[in-house]
Amino acid sequence: MIYKIFADIIVTIHFIFIVFMLLGFIFTIWAFSWRQFYDWWIFRTLHLLGILYVTLLATLREYCPLTILENSFRLKYHPATTYPGSFIAHYIERLVYPDVNPLILLFFTIFFAIFTLVIFIINPPSKIREIFRVKCRRFYVRYKD
Repeated sequence: MIYKIFADIIVTIHFIFIVFMLLGFIFTIWAFSWRQFYDWWIFRTLHLLGILYVTLLATLREYCPLTILENSFRLKYHPATTYPGSFIAHYIERLVYPDVNPLILLFFTIFFAIFTLVIFIINPPSKIREIFRVKCRRFYVRYKD
C-alpha cells in the first residue's frame, strides 16, 4: 500500500512541475506588460532550466525521471495496476500523461523552450542583468589595453 501512496505523490509532484512549466510560459508571454515578473529572477531562471531540461528529454526521447520513479513504485505495489485509486489522482494522471502523438508534444516543447530562451536573452531578470554587467565590466577593464 505504501508504494501506491508514493506513486500517487510522484504523480502529484509531476503535475505541479507541469503547472510550473505552463505558468512560467504564460508569465513569459505577459512579461512585456507585467514588468514585475522580470524581478522574479529565481522563478524565471528555474523555469528556463526546467524547460530546457524537458526539451532535452523530449528530443532524446527519454522518459522523465519522475515517470520512471512512479512506474517503479507502481510495479512494486502491483504489476497490473489499473489505477483504481482516488478521484483526484486519477485525473491528475490523465493530465500528466495525455494520449497525444509524441511529435506534437515535442513540437510544442521545443517551441516553448525557444520562446522562453529568446525572451530570457532579450530581457533577462534585473538580478542576472546586473551580474552580467559586472562581469562584462571586469572583463573590459582587464582587457581594454
